[in-house]
Amino acid sequence: MGGDGGTISSNRTYLRGAGKACHTADHPSNAAKRAKLEDTERARLILTTCAISGAVFDLTPNNCSAEDIVVCPYGKLYKREEALEALLRRSQQINNGGGGSDVAGALGSHVRGMKDLHPVRFYVTDSASSSGGNGNGNGRGTTARYTATCPITSADIGSGNVPSFVIVRSKNPKSKDKKKDSSSNNDHETTGVELGPNVISERAIKEMGIEGLQPEYGPFEEKNMIRLAPPKAGGAFEEIQRKWEARMEEERVAKMQKKKDKKRKRGTTEEWSSKKKPETMTPLPADTAAAASIPAKKSSLVDEARSNIQTKVAQNPVLSSLFGGAGKKNQSEKEKRDALFTRNC
Repeated sequence: MGGDGGTISSNRTYLRGAGKACHTADHPSNAAKRAKLEDTERARLILTTCAISGAVFDLTPNNCSAEDIVVCPYGKLYKREEALEALLRRSQQINNGGGGSDVAGALGSHVRGMKDLHPVRFYVTDSASSSGGNGNGNGRGTTARYTATCPITSADIGSGNVPSFVIVRSKNPKSKDKKKDSSSNNDHETTGVELGPNVISERAIKEMGIEGLQPEYGPFEEKNMIRLAPPKAGGAFEEIQRKWEARMEEERVAKMQKKKDKKRKRGTTEEWSSKKKPETMTPLPADTAAAASIPAKKSSLVDEARSNIQTKVAQNPVLSSLFGGAGKKNQSEKEKRDALFTRNC
């Protein structure tokens, strides 16, 4: 080329001012744009495909059930059947001594069971997309394309550009005094709320407020809302991950403490009952009770015979003179015999 001092033009490193223009892709000002585009594409894939199988979600109202899609605490979406099979495979590997690391890589070790997976119900709208085919005069036809949108702001959630949340409803405590004769209308309304959409955009939450969303989407708490496809740029995903790990550790410690308290309470109750329990005489067996009642019967018979003898002695003057104490106390044996002989003659 000449006149360039021997510079190789294809090597941009040696070119003067290479990459300094704002329109070049490697300019520092475009790094944030590239990261945003990557996060947007990543969010779109998470919102439209299963994280395990990679299959695209079918959002057709007739084909997509309200319980087909579930979300994990990290905002990834799964098909319920795929997640359940992955949990079963992991359980089998753990039982066989394998550790379950292969399945944990696909499902994620942060998912302990189905209790950590919550149903996702999108508000689906259809938009006509052109396709060549069915004749309408110009050789072009239209097919319905279903997309997930926000039921409040109508924003396209499936595009990945709209931050959105899944509302996880709080479980109502079972009331003991619940009336059995509840009206069927209330049951129908409750079922309708349960099967309604539970994915809304961040903008709708800011506009309506947590309290404003309670009548239609509640009851729920702000801490139980799950961010769908959180971006890794800016530390949002790391913050969610840190909070969930702290929550799992807190639940584990609380569960262990509950077991310890229950065991300690059981031991204290048994010790207290053993100390306070009154001493009661153990009932004797039938043979022992019968044997114990024999001396009592004998003593009663002896007392009865003694009283009869005393009565006879008192009525008979001869016997009373011999055995009674009413006569002379210092009578000799000769005098007693003479008296007995005299009275018998």
